[in-house]
Amino acid sequence: MAYFEDSRDVIFSDCTLNGVFNIGLSGLQILSQSITPGATHDAAQQDPPSKCHPDTRKKVIKTILEWTHGPLETDESRIFWMNGPAGVGKTAIAWTVCERLLESGQLGGSFFFSRMAAGRNTYESLFPAIAYQLASADRPTIRKAIEEKIKDDPAIPKKNMKLQLEKLIIEPLRLLDPATSPLIIVIDGLDECQGETTQKAIVQLLGSLSRYPSLPVKFILMSRPEPWIQHEFDTLLLLPHTRRTFLEQTSETDEDIRTFLRSGFTDICSAPDHQRTMVNVPKPWPSPSVVGEFVEGASGQFIYASTVLKFVGDPSNQPTVQLDLILSAARASNIGNSTNPLAALDRLYVQILSTSVDKQQTLDVLGAVIALTEINVVNAYVHYLTKPCRVAEELLGLQPEKALRTIRSLVDVSKDGVVKFFHKSLPDFLLDASRSGDYFIDINAMHSRITLACLKAIRLNPDIVVCDWSIWLVKGQAAYFWDTHSQLSSVSDQDRLCDEIKRINPSLFYYHLVREWVAERALKVRHRLHMRQTEPSETLQTGFRYLPRRKGNWIESIEECHRHNRPSEASIYFRAAFHVFWDLRKRYGSGNN
Repeated sequence: MAYFEDSRDVIFSDCTLNGVFNIGLSGLQILSQSITPGATHDAAQQDPPSKCHPDTRKKVIKTILEWTHGPLETDESRIFWMNGPAGVGKTAIAWTVCERLLESGQLGGSFFFSRMAAGRNTYESLFPAIAYQLASADRPTIRKAIEEKIKDDPAIPKKNMKLQLEKLIIEPLRLLDPATSPLIIVIDGLDECQGETTQKAIVQLLGSLSRYPSLPVKFILMSRPEPWIQHEFDTLLLLPHTRRTFLEQTSETDEDIRTFLRSGFTDICSAPDHQRTMVNVPKPWPSPSVVGEFVEGASGQFIYASTVLKFVGDPSNQPTVQLDLILSAARASNIGNSTNPLAALDRLYVQILSTSVDKQQTLDVLGAVIALTEINVVNAYVHYLTKPCRVAEELLGLQPEKALRTIRSLVDVSKDGVVKFFHKSLPDFLLDASRSGDYFIDINAMHSRITLACLKAIRLNPDIVVCDWSIWLVKGQAAYFWDTHSQLSSVSDQDRLCDEIKRINPSLFYYHLVREWVAERALKVRHRLHMRQTEPSETLQTGFRYLPRRKGNWIESIEECHRHNRPSEASIYFRAAFHVFWDLRKRYGSGNN
């Protein structure tokens, strides 16, 4: 619909307008605003791409492509679910399949979830991104239909998934000739989308496409075999319409990893950084038996082989020395004898991390990066938080460059301080005490540490709330995100956090804290206790004595303190609200409700 179409001499006075205004924008331009950078297979963030070696994974790729070419009339399965544990190469297969489908003209769209990337760990841009790709290709019928849908309702990209799927994908595709070859949509990393409920909802929505037997579209889904996802595919809605493949260790997989390793070691020998030191090394290097040891240690995980190659090929070290280091660790830990498929990868991570000059400094930097990334992916101001190294250095006093220098086979650090884990299995390892042992990172404790550092920065910089925080990155981190870090921090640290808050002049922060954190949570706690008819604890009772019943009155009380320069009285309100928040955290296990 058009807003104020053909209107003249319109005057607005003392009013509020609610709506979505995209004046002068086409449907594609509106859709493009909802697309998350890096989510599609051809995005700049996917360069260099995580594709399969040309001589590996031939059989599984052939199986997928043969399924995509099958007509819907003779192939009832509309969904191809490829699942497997971490590190087996699902994303590489997905990217390679996308390239093949693009060449044949069958690729309808792609979406690569990532829990470590802002916007790519939620469902909001999934179907808008797919619709944009469907409309961008040389398909005039689909493009026109999608453009009209957006023109009729520009807010579709912000509505629920069911409506988006129906309006942006199903209805436009129904205009195509059912006899045409089906378009293929590839979704990778479904298990990395936030929330089990959301993951299940996506599977259920795709399963509902069985109601349209002539709709020329098929979906390829890649994920870990999480129980809740498995359960959805086992339902009567999806079971008859799903083709499944589980990626496991087989003799063929071992040969693919052997091929991948041989090719990688050859590239290391010929790399400009190593040509001089490797020219006199006997070939083939390393020997076939050594390659075989790594194949056995990989246990079907390409990420293991990839990490070995990155470590050995480190430009700042000699490959032969690096090989001896990693090989001695592998032999000492007796790789291949554990029944845990992640054991070999875990020992590899331990060996590489052990090369750090300062182990604790390295773990602190990695913990800070993970914690800051968590804030990145849940906060609207994500474009200001792309340089965790700088924040870790200036806010926490760490030395990221020095700490990460010896583990560049595990993380990529750009010149401007952007840190990227080569594989999500590393944060999984670091945050799991049963796997990482002495290298375990208590992420809640790190959030507590960051919270205290933020509060200290606020106390030492009284003008922080009025600074241009888009420029002053560290000040912005402290002023705007300390409360988010506090929600994720250790419950045992609440007293220290409260004490630090008391040292701050709260009148500088009443606007931000009341509107964006304290008031909302306090009201939710009050409502929650009322709905449950639960008696508030002593802590809550203490807090509620200072909190007016209505949010507006509370804000007015804080503003009154500010106007009359009564920070000590204002601090009572903040202390009370903090009691409320921590009691909720202790009693219900989360500060997000």
